[in-house]
Amino acid sequence: MLKLKSLSLCTRVTLDLHNLNSEGTEGNQQQTRMVHIVDETGERQIVNAVSGDMFKHIFVGHLTPLLERDGQPLSFGARQLNPDRVNADPEFKRSIRTLEGGSAVLAELLKRCAVTDIAGALITEGRAVARKSCVEFGWVVGLPDKTVTEQYFHVKYDPESRSGASGEEERGEGTVAGRQAIFHRPANSGIYALICNIELGRIGLNDIARRLEIGADDQLVRARATIRALMATLLCPAGAQRNTQNPHIVTCEGVVSTSTSSLPAPTVSPLNRNYGTQIDEIAGTLNAIHPDTVKVHRFATLAEAAAVLENIASEA
Repeated sequence: MLKLKSLSLCTRVTLDLHNLNSEGTEGNQQQTRMVHIVDETGERQIVNAVSGDMFKHIFVGHLTPLLERDGQPLSFGARQLNPDRVNADPEFKRSIRTLEGGSAVLAELLKRCAVTDIAGALITEGRAVARKSCVEFGWVVGLPDKTVTEQYFHVKYDPESRSGASGEEERGEGTVAGRQAIFHRPANSGIYALICNIELGRIGLNDIARRLEIGADDQLVRARATIRALMATLLCPAGAQRNTQNPHIVTCEGVVSTSTSSLPAPTVSPLNRNYGTQIDEIAGTLNAIHPDTVKVHRFATLAEAAAVLENIASEA
């Protein structure tokens, strides 16, 4: 039986030379994703960031094969890593046409697709029924004065252009030797603040009827897969442009907190330099309300983070 109700990850991770998330392209220059934040001293800062949407996408990519390996049911859309998940499953759409009420639709969803259960979806077939995600990622935000972005010059060589004499090639704007395109791509390096909260107690739970729609053993299997997918997300942030800009993960330090009661596992942004101490103090306050229900696990390296999350998954 699943003992944990919630889990929170707060970490500072150093990523070098990555381009996991860009705004788009203007002309032949790719635009870096930048955000405005207010730091702990109240000053406004502009820093590079990776959206929570991107990290949620990375997480689901790791979660899906883990659930499939564990024999959990997956919809056609989830197996294809379709962001619509169960909505892309024609069989599910047919099955809910005869159901009455949102509670019945949610019950069918939870039984049919473990990925949708954990990652959420909005059902729009005939009625609007929302399955709120059990996993929440914040923006992965660069620390002010600890993050830098540079633009690098690239050339996409055309074999046909290279085979001809250079004097015979026409030169056009944005090209080198005719059809050999030039472009500028950003590379970001720095220390990033990452936060994630997982409502483990909601896995398999019908939010409308407030009852568990799957067996207790299946809930435990899904919860363990969820924690292990979070570990894999830290180990391999498989975002955009990894084919030539696979991020260098240099350091990783932070805190994992867990709760076995209705009180949440505490979360404090690593944008605050004292986030670890604050989490410890909050845990002390929560344990005064419900004794021995909140635990705090610190780690100083990526290897320690992996070990902490695997231990929590094994004992969940």
